Amino acid sequence: MQAHPYTFGLEEEYFLVRRNRRRLRHMPRAFFDHCHEALGDRVGSELLQTQVEVQTNVHHDLLEARQDLHHLRRTVGAIAAGHGLAILAAGTHPMGLWRDQRSTDKPHYDRVMEQLQMLGHRNLVCGLHVHVQPADTSARIDLLRRLQPFLPLLLAISTSSPFWMGHPTGLMGYRQTAYQEIPRTGLPPLFANQAAYDRYVARMVQSGTIEDAGFLWWAIRPSLRFPTLELRVPDCCTDADDALALAQLFRCLVRHLERHPERHAGLDAGVQAIIAENLWRAQRHGYDAGLIDLASGRLVPVREMLRNLQQVLEEDVAALGAGEAFEQLWKILQYGTSAHRQLAIYRERRGAGEGRLDALQAVVDWLADASVPASGT
Repeated sequence: MQAHPYTFGLEEEYFLVRRNRRRLRHMPRAFFDHCHEALGDRVGSELLQTQVEVQTNVHHDLLEARQDLHHLRRTVGAIAAGHGLAILAAGTHPMGLWRDQRSTDKPHYDRVMEQLQMLGHRNLVCGLHVHVQPADTSARIDLLRRLQPFLPLLLAISTSSPFWMGHPTGLMGYRQTAYQEIPRTGLPPLFANQAAYDRYVARMVQSGTIEDAGFLWWAIRPSLRFPTLELRVPDCCTDADDALALAQLFRCLVRHLERHPERHAGLDAGVQAIIAENLWRAQRHGYDAGLIDLASGRLVPVREMLRNLQQVLEEDVAALGAGEAFEQLWKILQYGTSAHRQLAIYRERRGAGEGRLDALQAVVDWLADASVPASGT
């Protein structure tokens, strides 16, 4: 990461599917070889062989980040098409079956699978990870605590996982439910300071429980490799511009809280329990049912919450050039997240008399088309 304050980067995970609608069960090595030839180490494998991850460069400008992410998706999408494949940018694969999955043959993934056993094979989920470097990197643990109240909002606006194992779940964001089977996920502990965090990591490593802090998979964490805070709670967004908008919102929040150390400074276990309830509400309803306001205790519509937050962040939005990102966030609330669109397609097809699997296949076809930005956008 560069030394420039509030630089950011995105990591996205995608599912790989066959365009001929047959199930993909193992890693297509020629596809990955061609991706590496085109993009180098900015594209890589994931824990399961039917997933792929991309990483943007480090950015401080939204337009450059947009061009970068669109280029990554188009390049990987074009290479996939050349191999009879497609990428799906979504939190869960609507028709994916975890029993069909094979882990990627790498020493790191072998160690993860040894720990997780069946849970590793069930980890058939894809997320959006956003890295933001604060001006004072020594403040990351303080920010780790004070950023937690905003995680449910970020999840609610990103939901793209209403299906699991070929069935509608009744949830807008099932990915978090599946992911929380794994240890050291969900909300991080309320560490008092850097020393408390360092003691925790040292004890976990010394005991042999984890190899390093990279095995802490919380919804937000201090990155081990970079001087950043890594947001991990959002589903992978089907629309690349939705992902960029969420990244800018997170970036503005980091800047704002760093400039206002008093905000959420008194966050305790009771408040964290309310945050956890809001995370569940975001999983279950997305942005449709509102979140609990920490100050008033009342249930607040997400639109009202975002409107109030935009006013609070006005200076940060201007300083970071994030106005366009908020326009995109309002579009999400107007037209729906990926989860809304997937469910609309599924219900339309079922209402027309199609069977469950055919309706799900229509959702997969839409995801394959929508995950790759059109040329010229």
